[in-house]
Amino acid sequence: MESTVNLIALEAASPDAIEVPVLKVFDGDGFLTRIRPDTDDLFERSETEIAVRFGFIDAPELGQPGGVEAREFLLSLIGDQTVFLAILTKMDTGSSFDRYRRLVCVPYLRYRYEYCGLVDRHGRRQHVRCLRAPYAGVFRNIEIEMLLHGWAWVLERYGPDPRYVAALEEARRRKRGIWQSDGNIPPWEFKRAMAMAARRKAADEIPRLTDGSPRPG
Repeated sequence: MESTVNLIALEAASPDAIEVPVLKVFDGDGFLTRIRPDTDDLFERSETEIAVRFGFIDAPELGQPGGVEAREFLLSLIGDQTVFLAILTKMDTGSSFDRYRRLVCVPYLRYRYEYCGLVDRHGRRQHVRCLRAPYAGVFRNIEIEMLLHGWAWVLERYGPDPRYVAALEEARRRKRGIWQSDGNIPPWEFKRAMAMAARRKAADEIPRLTDGSPRPG
């Protein structure tokens, strides 16, 4: 297992990304924010709280191994921060909202560094220090950082950038996060198994006649 490191994923946010506050982190791939509608109507200018769902990753459910840890890691990244959201269009709904009315986005964190270390293409280490003001802010792709640290799967069916899969494979190879243990199942399989178990339990609780047919209610 690799020792804990702080891995960041630098990527410029979309020019259309909107800046929003993080009010509450739900789990490893969603949080609550507040958005002001883009409208000229005076009666529609109040801010609205809305749930955000990450677009290309899926973190473990809270009931799965690593689910709570994924939430805590995301909280350590963006809790009480403002982030920039690149809003996506969901293929199965044709809108920016999923079926649970969550806004689907890629989140970016803008961070400022006073000092950083760099390695050039020849492997030479260089150090940058700003003497008068904070180092120019950089944007960080939070989805990829969740993958790099081993706290999420890639939703490949939505066609993410190949760097997402590369980040997942690196985390798995380095045994970071959930990959410290074997036998992890993706959250969509976990939810499917839970739904099937609930249906079986409900069916078993239906009163039945002596011939095995359901008893009329």
